[in-house]
Amino acid sequence: MIYVCFGTLYTLVAAVLVVKSATRVTVANHGVSSSVETKVSPTVKLAYYGAGSGIPEVKSILAGFVIHGFLGVRILLVKTFGLILCCASGIVTGKEGPMVQIASSLGNISTRIFDKYYKNEAKKREIISAASAAGVSVAFGAPIGGVLFSLEEVSYFFPNKTMLRSLACALVAALVLKAYDPFGTGKLVLFQTTYDMDYHWFEMIPFVIIGVFGGLYGALFCRINMAVNRLRKNTRLGHYPITEVVAITSLTLYCSFGNPFTRIGLGELVGSLFQECPARDPRRPYNSDSDNIEELLCISGNQISDYMPLLSMLAFALVNRSFFAVTTFGAKVPSGLVLPSMSIGAVFGRIVGAYMEYLTRANAGHSIFAQCPVDSRCVIPGIYALVGAGATLTGTTHTTIAVVAILMELTGNLIYTLPVLVGVMTARWVSEYFNPNGIYDMLIEHAGHPYFDTKTQYIHTRRTAAELMQTDLETVCVDFENENTLSLLSARLSRIAERGLSDGGFPVVNSRGYLQGWIACTELEFAISRCHNLDTTTICFFNNPLWQMDQIAHDPNSIPHYRMPLSYVKARDRRRNSSPVNDASASDSPLLSGLRKRWGLLFASSAEAESRPPADPPLLAADADCAGNSSHSYQSNGRTARPASSSRSGESSSSGSSNTQPNNAPQLAAHNNVSIPYFQDRPNDFTPFVDQTPLAISPNAPIELVATLLGRLGVSCLCVVDKGIYCGVIFKKAYIGYAKELEEAGYIH
Repeated sequence: MIYVCFGTLYTLVAAVLVVKSATRVTVANHGVSSSVETKVSPTVKLAYYGAGSGIPEVKSILAGFVIHGFLGVRILLVKTFGLILCCASGIVTGKEGPMVQIASSLGNISTRIFDKYYKNEAKKREIISAASAAGVSVAFGAPIGGVLFSLEEVSYFFPNKTMLRSLACALVAALVLKAYDPFGTGKLVLFQTTYDMDYHWFEMIPFVIIGVFGGLYGALFCRINMAVNRLRKNTRLGHYPITEVVAITSLTLYCSFGNPFTRIGLGELVGSLFQECPARDPRRPYNSDSDNIEELLCISGNQISDYMPLLSMLAFALVNRSFFAVTTFGAKVPSGLVLPSMSIGAVFGRIVGAYMEYLTRANAGHSIFAQCPVDSRCVIPGIYALVGAGATLTGTTHTTIAVVAILMELTGNLIYTLPVLVGVMTARWVSEYFNPNGIYDMLIEHAGHPYFDTKTQYIHTRRTAAELMQTDLETVCVDFENENTLSLLSARLSRIAERGLSDGGFPVVNSRGYLQGWIACTELEFAISRCHNLDTTTICFFNNPLWQMDQIAHDPNSIPHYRMPLSYVKARDRRRNSSPVNDASASDSPLLSGLRKRWGLLFASSAEAESRPPADPPLLAADADCAGNSSHSYQSNGRTARPASSSRSGESSSSGSSNTQPNNAPQLAAHNNVSIPYFQDRPNDFTPFVDQTPLAISPNAPIELVATLLGRLGVSCLCVVDKGIYCGVIFKKAYIGYAKELEEAGYIH
C-alpha cells in the first residue's frame, strides 16, 4: 500500500504541474496544436506541452513549424521536475524522449544570448538538432547513437556541418555525464555485458522470429495507442487528465507489485535481462520465490518443468508492460517510449532465449545442435533479450541504424552486431507492411502539424502552383486605410484563426494588386498588442519607407534605394541639386506634401512643427481612464499618434517657452524639413513587422518546385505572384493535404 501511495503521489504532482502549465491555443475544428491536447471549444484547445515525449513537436519545429512556448523556460521546468517524479513513481515510462525536449529547450534558450543565433532561424535549428543529439547521448551514454538518432528520427535537414556540431555537442554531454557519474559505477556504459561465446547459425531462425514479433508489436502498439489518444480527444476522458493519471498509476503499481520482474524499474529490468548467467551448481535447487533477478533468470536443469516458473513470470511481465505502455504513453505526464519498448522486447527475447536454452540441453545430441559443445552452454539467453529490445524499438519508431548504435554503446559489445541487425531489419520490414509510418510520425499527423516526408516521391495529379494556391485569403491593402483599423485587423486575425491558419499571415498589397510584403499572424498580433492604449478606430500603416531612420539624426539620404519609392528618390536628387531656402513650404516636393497629408505629424515640416501651438489636445475615449498618466494619445490631421516620454534621451521641455513642446507632446527629430517621431512613439506603424521580400513563385511554376521549396526551406507558405501582381498563397498545410490524397489514392513511387 505504501508503494502504491507514494507512486501515485509522485505522478499526481507531475500531472498537476503539466495541467497548470497548459497553453490555450486557437486552431481550426480539424486541427490541434500538440500531440497531447484537450478540446475546450470548437476553436479553443488546451495544449499540454509538458506532457508526452516531445519528439513529435521537436521534429515539427525543426521542419519550420512554430510552436510558441514549447521550448521555453516554463515548459523546461515542468518537463524536468515532472520527468523526475514519473521515473521515480514506477509507472511504465521512459526518460529518453523527454530528455530530447529538455535538451532542445536548453539549446533554444541559449540562443537568446547571441543575436547571431537568436535572429537566424537556420542557425537556431542547427543548435536544436545538436541539442537533441546531446539529449539522447545523456539518456543512454551513447554519443554516436545520439547523433544517429538526431539524423534518422528528429532532424529535418542534417548537412555535414550540422552532423559535426551535433557530434561535438553529444561528446561534451557524454564527457560531463561520465565525470558526474550519476550511477556510481565509474562507467559510461549503462548495461555492460561480457558475452564469452559466439552465436551459431541455427540461432538466426529465433532471431528472425524475434524480429517478426518486434514488427507486429510495433504496428499493434501504434494503432492501439492512436485509438486511445483519439478516445482522450473525442470523449470526456480528456477533461479529467489528473484523474486519469492517478487511475493509471494506481492500477499499474497494484498489478505490478506481485511480480519481481514488474516490481523493479525499467532500467534495472533491461540491464538484468541483458546479462549472462554465471556458472551454477546443478545440484542447487531452483527457488521461484526468490527476489533475486539473477537467480530467477539462471536455470541449471534440462526439464521443461524447470523452466515453467520463469516462463510464466516473464509472460505475465510481457502482458503487463505491454498493456500499461499503451495506456500510459499519451497521458498528461512526461512519458517516453524508448525504454518501455526496449523492456517489452527484452522480456520476449529472454523468453525465446530461455526456451532455446532448454532445447539445446534437452536435445544435446541432435544434428541441428551439433555445433554445441558437450556438457556446456550452447546459447546465451541474454543475447536474445538484446535482439528483442532493438526489434520492438524499431517496430515502434521505424528507427534502424540509431537503434543498433545505441544498443552497442549501451552494452559495450560489438560481437553480436549482426544478430541485432537481423532482428532490427526484420522488425522494420514487418512493421512497415502494416504501418507505413512510425509512432512519432503518426502523432505529428494526429496533432495536425504541417510536416511531410520529403523522401516520398509522388505521382502528381496537379501540374502547376496555380492549381494548388488558395485565392480566398484576406489581404492588407496599404492604400485603403479605412480597412486597416485596429478593430478590423483584430477581426481578421480571429477569422484566420478559425480556419486553422494562425501560423500563416496576410499578403500586403497596394490598390493595383501588386505584392508589397507579407506580415505573419504572430507579428500582426504582437503589433496590435503594442496599441493597447489607442482607440480601436486608429488607422495602422504598413508601408512607411522611413521607419529605419535613426532616432537622433534622421537622414533620408541614407535610406537604400530599394526601400524608397522611385518618386522619393527623384525628389531627393532634385533637392541635392537645388539651393536650400528658408521657407519650408517652398522647398517641399509634391511627394512630401502628399506624405504630410497622409501621415500627419509623421512628415510634418520643421517650421510647421515649431509653429504648432503647444495646447494640450483632447483625450481619446479609450484613454479617459488613464488621464492621470502620461500615456495620452493625440489626434493630428485625422491620424492617431502616441507621444514619447519627456525624459527620453535626456531631453526636457520648458513650460515657459512657446517654441518648445510640452512634457506630454510628441518629441520630433527634424532633418531636411522632415520630422519623424521615434519608433516607440508610433505603435500604429506596423512597417517594421512586414516582410518586404516574401518568398514568391510564378503561378506557372511546376508542382515539384513547390514541394522542394516547402520541404527544403522549411517555410510555412509561398506567395504566388504573376509579374508582381498577387494571385494567391500556398500553405504547407494545403500541400500536406494534397499529398495525403495522393497517398490514399496510391499515387506514390
